[in-house]
Amino acid sequence: MSTEAPSACGGAPHVDRAPAVCADHGAASAHERSEDGDGGRPLVRAEDVEVILPSGDGVGPWTGTIRAGEQILLLGPSGAGKSTFLLALAGAVPSHVRARLRGRLRIDGRDPTADGVVALSDVVGYLGQDPADGVCLPDVADEIALPLENRCVPRARIGTQVASALRHVAAGHLQPRRTRDLSGGELQRVALAAATVAGPKLLLLDEPTAMLDADGVAAVRESLGSVVADAGVATVLVEHRLDEWAGDRGVAALPARTIALDRSGHVLADGPTAGVLAEHGRRLREEGCWLPWDLDQELAREDRGSDDDGARAEPEAGAEAGTGIATGSDARIEPGFPGLSGPSAVPRPLALRARSLTLGHGDTTVLSGIDLDLAAGDLVAVVGRNGAGKSTLLGALARLDQPRTGTVVGSAAGLVFQRPESQFVGTTVRDELADTGASPERIEEMLARLRLADWSGSSPFRLSGGQQRRLSLAAMLLRDRPVLLADEPGFGLDHAAHRTVMGMLRSAADEGRAVVMTTHDLRAVSAADAVVVIVDGTVLPPLAPAALIADRALMTAAGLVPSGGEGAGPVARAAAVTGSRGGTVAGAGAGAGAEPVEPAPAVPLAHRNPTVLLGLLTAVSGLCLFLTDPAPLAVLYLLLTIAVMVGTRMGPRRLLRGQLPFAVFAAGVFTVNVLSRPGREPWPDLPVRVTEEGLVLGAALALRALVIGLGALGVARATDPRRTMVSLQQHARLPARYALALLAGRRLLDDLPERWSVLTRAHRVRLPLRADGSVPPLGPRRLLGCAFGLLVDVIRAAERIALALESRGLDDGPRTVWRPVPLTWVDTVLVVAVAGVVTGVLIVV
Repeated sequence: MSTEAPSACGGAPHVDRAPAVCADHGAASAHERSEDGDGGRPLVRAEDVEVILPSGDGVGPWTGTIRAGEQILLLGPSGAGKSTFLLALAGAVPSHVRARLRGRLRIDGRDPTADGVVALSDVVGYLGQDPADGVCLPDVADEIALPLENRCVPRARIGTQVASALRHVAAGHLQPRRTRDLSGGELQRVALAAATVAGPKLLLLDEPTAMLDADGVAAVRESLGSVVADAGVATVLVEHRLDEWAGDRGVAALPARTIALDRSGHVLADGPTAGVLAEHGRRLREEGCWLPWDLDQELAREDRGSDDDGARAEPEAGAEAGTGIATGSDARIEPGFPGLSGPSAVPRPLALRARSLTLGHGDTTVLSGIDLDLAAGDLVAVVGRNGAGKSTLLGALARLDQPRTGTVVGSAAGLVFQRPESQFVGTTVRDELADTGASPERIEEMLARLRLADWSGSSPFRLSGGQQRRLSLAAMLLRDRPVLLADEPGFGLDHAAHRTVMGMLRSAADEGRAVVMTTHDLRAVSAADAVVVIVDGTVLPPLAPAALIADRALMTAAGLVPSGGEGAGPVARAAAVTGSRGGTVAGAGAGAGAEPVEPAPAVPLAHRNPTVLLGLLTAVSGLCLFLTDPAPLAVLYLLLTIAVMVGTRMGPRRLLRGQLPFAVFAAGVFTVNVLSRPGREPWPDLPVRVTEEGLVLGAALALRALVIGLGALGVARATDPRRTMVSLQQHARLPARYALALLAGRRLLDDLPERWSVLTRAHRVRLPLRADGSVPPLGPRRLLGCAFGLLVDVIRAAERIALALESRGLDDGPRTVWRPVPLTWVDTVLVVAVAGVVTGVLIVV
């Protein structure tokens, strides 16, 4: 057994690395051609390459060549080591992954273990599994521009290439957005655009469509096809959703070559995709891999030993290509999971009721007018485009998020989050399940059922993405809540795990629970009893899966099938899409290639160069350290108060709130000096000893703290993180590596409230409901657990962000600055004015 853990360590039990089983040497030899033979020049040469994790697990050995322009599908079950394989090709072993690489590996003639990620960044583009940690900077445009800046691309060309890269993934409308406001699917598109914008020779993609709706999958498939065709880029793709990727062309639309891994991480075959699937399809299916629908149905028919009309290899008329589910007027349900029961005609008790709900984030309303009844025994699918509000709806139904209007009443709900890492509370897999209070027998049964028994003593964070998802679902199932809510339960799962998870959800419903799952998967939709569609901020009444599948327009609106008319490409079809907070945003055609126009600063001082403002703050602060007379400090404080109120447009109340920490510190400094400084006592009859020297020096030190604090508050209010870091690069010679790392850290800092909210919600959802149906707050022990979880989450996120920055080519060398922050004559006037005012104060007062 091997691991796909995205971080350094593998925590599985030791498994001996036996020789590779049944490798397709004939097919592999076809890729060992000389440079004078057919195909492009070799980019990757591998001789007995094997990655060994500390546990003894790993992936390989593999011997082969990857040539320019080759498209390769890396296929294998969850935990086979596909992510580890890609990280090795990206140069992240051992610098970012604690593992050993055996054998000889060369990427474009370079040794990845010696040279590392940065040295390979001009050759390799890498997209990891988790888009939230693969996007580094606060602004989408800057994120896409970063690889181009690091390669010294001229400023005049960067804007055009940024716009083009975003359009290629149907994300042109995201260019002016902030990355913290994007949904998971939108982050995935942005991360993909950043990986491809600089034209890498070798593109490594780890499930690039996992969080995308149908239009997103089609757009990514089309854009990668055009990139490879136009530039001869070699691509290694890890993708579970082969049906959606293949589209209506079936196997012919998949990458031409496949490297197949078995569950232990050994290379099962390496050769032409059609041949590998024909020869090893049954073995791969048994190992748990998704196969194209036509091949999967053919194998299933052979297993049944019949050739009846109900199991034809070819989709019948009206079928949606690549899904096996008919659409249009001839629609009928083709259950993706045989034996799943349909909805019962017998009335069942109500488990949860929502009435007149309005949900939103901040000032934005996401969903409104929600009326929904969930009956015990129902399995309900919630569908909608990326960012439509599916996760928001589940949070409200779990009573973790207070609706703006309306009520939710009924039984307690368990919630499986979209990012399973966010809800782990145990130090081992077994501890995670034991926290549910389930009996040891049930825990062992669950571990065996989800194929996690061998990992029971490992940290949940060392599991692969698919294994983590199974674990998070198991923890909620063991809690026996009457209502189970699952956010994208099929994301990142292989076929076997997907069947297991869907079977568990079906069983939970059959046992009398109300089960709700969000999904982009038509197979999951067909297995549900009812479907709730979210379109344009509205939650439509539940309908039968057959009714949805028969309505092509509604399926398109829900993001289940690509939109647009016949012959329209996904980029054209995505000219107007729904944004992450429920609003509709325009397409990206206008202004393509232009440098993005930054919004006008909201405050006058924001027009000034941040380096100048920081320099003035440093100079004034330094001067204050030498002043011991309260009079000039008081005048400076008064003048600075006026300047900050005018320059930052802060009202008196907000200004006082902002200064509160500095005022508390100043009061403490003043009190200590007044009561402890020796000298003459002007009021000897007081019960405490007060001296003149203490009053003077205490007032000076207190005013010093207020001046410095107020200056810092004004500069913080007036400066934007991006402009500040760019300005410090240009004018203070701050190395770009540190400046952009600080900017990425600022993005991570901006994410902390959201990460904390997710962690606390994950803990709160485990608590019993109050009598009024609300979820109680966390106690001290749970809050301490959340704090530790946040620390672990941030450290892991920082590691992945560091890898992403290096994969974009961030180093100490020369680079282009796309959007510089110039010094202007007004900045000079400001410096002269401040210097004159301060000098005047010191002379006059």
